Amino acid sequence: MKTRCRILSLLPFLGALAFFCVDSTAQAGQIGGEAAGVLRKAEDLVRQGEYKQAAVEFERASALAGGKCAECLLGVARAYRGAGQHDSAIQVTRMAISILPSPAEKAQAYNQLGSLLAEKGDLTGAKDAFNKAVELDASLAGQVPSNLADALLRRTSAGDGGPAGGAGAP
Repeated sequence: MKTRCRILSLLPFLGALAFFCVDSTAQAGQIGGEAAGVLRKAEDLVRQGEYKQAAVEFERASALAGGKCAECLLGVARAYRGAGQHDSAIQVTRMAISILPSPAEKAQAYNQLGSLLAEKGDLTGAKDAFNKAVELDASLAGQVPSNLADALLRRTSAGDGGPAGGAGAP
């Protein structure tokens, strides 16, 4: 698929983006002005299935926010997920986790990571991520089983039988 190849070409930029995002004082949810508008546009593009353009817009929002935007990284991860690029989405989600300031925000990111890992077929990793999410924010305990089921359904719907040995099978 052409889309997958084009999205993968964004990986070098993500390395640079991560370099600028290492400041642990970055405040998710506090970007404003033009960056906030671009972030909303990127989210709309994800909902419309325009993953490549969404990734570009998330990157632009990050640049407008001064390169310290965990929300933007999580958005790029959602764009990769939508394009079926789970390894890239997992990598970017982990980058975001490392710079998120609050336990509640980290919990949401671990929840996203758990879903990505389950979709990829790494059920042990998914369980660990979901447990970390609940450890950081107990209110997610009711949401985790639903997220796991949804991720496994997406995996099955995509026709991915999982790695050899059936590690992805429930």
